[in-house]
Amino acid sequence: MLRTDLQGSTVKLYDIVTMNTVHEHDYQRFCNYFKTGNTCTVDLSEVTEADSVCVALLVAAKRLAHQHQFDLHITGVPAGLITLMTLYGVEGSLQ
Repeated sequence: MLRTDLQGSTVKLYDIVTMNTVHEHDYQRFCNYFKTGNTCTVDLSEVTEADSVCVALLVAAKRLAHQHQFDLHITGVPAGLITLMTLYGVEGSLQ
């Protein structure tokens, strides 16, 4: 189960964000944070392990922010996730 917390305009992700922990309902709940335009930041500083699913969540959040015409900032990105984002060629659009 994906562990998240909404703190003001920031969605904070925690612990392990991988294929084993994120399910369809988690994805939908995460995306709902960005459909109102009130969420402007995703904080990953408490993420201890991440894989391509985390990248997919960030891409979805950026896409929704663009659709709803607001800027989304991503903070606290772990080094390993930056490497993965670089491999996928999305690091520039997600930082």
